[in-house]
Amino acid sequence: SKATVSVLNCTTARDPVRRHTNMLGRLSLLALCASMASAENYAVLVCGSNEYYNYRHHADVAHAYQVLTRGGVKAENIITMMYDDVPHSSENPYPGQLFNKPASTLAAANDVYASVKDHIDYKGKQVTADTYLQVITGNASAGGKVLQSGPEDNVFLYFVDHGAPGIMFFPESQVHEVDLMNALHLMHDTRMYKNLVFFVDACESGSMFENLPADINVFAVTAATATESGYGKYCGSPKVGGKVIPACLGEEFSCTWLEEADVTDLSTVTLQALYEIVQHGVEKSHPQEFGALAYANTTDADAFLGHGKTAPAAAAALTQDEGEKWNSRDMKLQMLRAQYMAATDAGRRSELAAALIAEVEDREAADAKFAALAKKLALPEELNTSTGTPYRHCLKPAHEAAREHCGYSDYSLKYASVVAGACNHWKGD
Repeated sequence: SKATVSVLNCTTARDPVRRHTNMLGRLSLLALCASMASAENYAVLVCGSNEYYNYRHHADVAHAYQVLTRGGVKAENIITMMYDDVPHSSENPYPGQLFNKPASTLAAANDVYASVKDHIDYKGKQVTADTYLQVITGNASAGGKVLQSGPEDNVFLYFVDHGAPGIMFFPESQVHEVDLMNALHLMHDTRMYKNLVFFVDACESGSMFENLPADINVFAVTAATATESGYGKYCGSPKVGGKVIPACLGEEFSCTWLEEADVTDLSTVTLQALYEIVQHGVEKSHPQEFGALAYANTTDADAFLGHGKTAPAAAAALTQDEGEKWNSRDMKLQMLRAQYMAATDAGRRSELAAALIAEVEDREAADAKFAALAKKLALPEELNTSTGTPYRHCLKPAHEAAREHCGYSDYSLKYASVVAGACNHWKGD
């Protein structure tokens, strides 16, 4: 009644404590509304590889940029790192274009490079492990655009390249598990995000998050376990518009989540549901999840990846044979073999034959070198390569020494398990 309202107003007016409490409540509500209104989405998208046989990594990151920007994530809030040599390679039958999926006609094809080509923040020699860690922690020493997210923002990190137990690779450097964990803790402690989602597509990528705590609001998804390779998709002789692209067009894990985002309203799919779709869709490896699993169960994927349903109508409707799926460790060998078999020019065929022989010789040298190392270290046949042990800090200096003195290639990274196994077997000594 009006009398009741009058009494309440009078009581409040005469009671400064109650009046102060009500004012605080209103201010808190206004602050909450303001923070919700100012919350933003940020993303860092990284292709850590170079050279044409890593076509798939460039196409995956370009596709991710397309999904996010078409899904409503502001371009100014996205940072991209890509060597950017593949689109312009002489081996690319469509110079200045990248395709993440086969298409029978160019009209139906989705050139994923078109949207990102003018928005690559770090290229060539700028694409390093140190720069990456500086970018995600907001350190201006990176020399360019860095993450500027705040305590109410959602952050999506996506990395695709080669990996091994405890490392993610860049062309001339590597991110170590201990450094990545330190960076995530720093981001959390300096309130650079409210929640963070991290997708890693690399061999043995599960090893990067074995020490991820559940209480720093990070949900991580990896393409593989800590002990298995990732796989390329659309390999063999994929065609776009009638031309063979002599490469794998994407990684199996990345293509699975990206193609789901192309055709699905992501406001209807939780992060956990998206993970399960990817887990069932990937055939060659076993995707893993880590960290804030309860949060993933209750949060829709559009909170990080945009609203979804972003593919051009023709491309979204197109179905194609998936072709072959190649082990990432064998990618260069498989591509050289396929190119050699397809070559018709005698000079080109001779050039490819020499490259193929050189690759086989390099692989055999790596086999012998790391077998001798394992023997010298008296390692058991069954190695414990886990990063979740008290000896994880041994991994960084051990990997750096192995890369300097033994050499790590995309193939010989399979023997990084010898280094990780030695750390655990000899208890960090």
